[in-house]
Amino acid sequence: MEPTVAEAQQIQRIVSTVLHHINVADKEYNQISISNYDSDLENYLTDLLKEINDKPQKRAYDFHRETTEFFTTLRSFFIELNLNENPLSSNLASRLLDKEVETDDRYGHLGSSGNGHVKKGSFLQFVYRDGTDISYLGVKIEHQTFLDETDFKKKIGLSVANKIYKACKVSFNAEGMPHDVFVFDTNSKPSTYWWKDFLELKEVRNDAHNTRIASQEVIKVVNTIKKDHPVDYTILRNSVIAAFRQQGEMKYDEFIKNIFENYEPEDANLKEKIIRMLDILKKLPEKKKFDTYFKLIPSEVPFKRTKVPLSKEISLTIDDGIQNLDQKIWSEQSACGKKLVVIESPEGFKQFTRKERI
Repeated sequence: MEPTVAEAQQIQRIVSTVLHHINVADKEYNQISISNYDSDLENYLTDLLKEINDKPQKRAYDFHRETTEFFTTLRSFFIELNLNENPLSSNLASRLLDKEVETDDRYGHLGSSGNGHVKKGSFLQFVYRDGTDISYLGVKIEHQTFLDETDFKKKIGLSVANKIYKACKVSFNAEGMPHDVFVFDTNSKPSTYWWKDFLELKEVRNDAHNTRIASQEVIKVVNTIKKDHPVDYTILRNSVIAAFRQQGEMKYDEFIKNIFENYEPEDANLKEKIIRMLDILKKLPEKKKFDTYFKLIPSEVPFKRTKVPLSKEISLTIDDGIQNLDQKIWSEQSACGKKLVVIESPEGFKQFTRKERI
């Protein structure tokens, strides 16, 4: 049975692939012949393509100019889809080798062994159809050592389960112009030599922009439950701000899981709303234009303090993003029915009249 138009548009199919081994130590690159489409390598390439396309942590980039080697090579790939027949695919592998050698010369002494910074690996280039659209994926995969189960000798190759790679995905419009550039990296931080030196890209959005916009947009979603679920609103708002105020990296998918998916609401009536909130939150990066992976800049979080009215005469000012807020401020109802806000405060304890709880 033939697939429907909608199903056909969802099919990802590799059109052509070219593979080069990059050896920084020997300063050489070699094109490797890929024989059969049904080979284990082809299955590996298909799995790798799916893994990278499904990866939630990515960052948007753009071309510095339309005259860079990478941009002009991509234009030629759209015209000649057979990468094995296109000499510019080897030129790109040569450029990668040059940039990795330069990087190793500058930073090789900083490697854990002191004998090299950039690892030997393979440079895989794909042109594939994503539905009716053409896309390109370039991936540098580090070679890893493994023990062969047949002769129990150490060998070097591509890991199937735990891949270490840097990747760049580019889409083409109908006229063959490259656009929508995304960079992926399994390392904690995208390697500068990969996206800046080799691919000559520039960041579309910096870390300050991502921190500011992402925190604002997530808080807007949290604000929608303020009226009907005030306790959960306070907890979630504080947790979100605390997450954006910490040092380190924002992996947006993990953030959503930790703060929202794993959250047990105080008000049971909020559970269904959280499911709807999750759908909105997951669409925010694309809708509001921020990356799903970036370095946090705590000073860019625009939330400082929250003022909570306790009565006509008294208000409570709370710093945003307090860790373990529910252990420092909570509400109680006394035996005689008084509704209380309790604050653990050794500093403020001696400032007020002491009374026994009744």
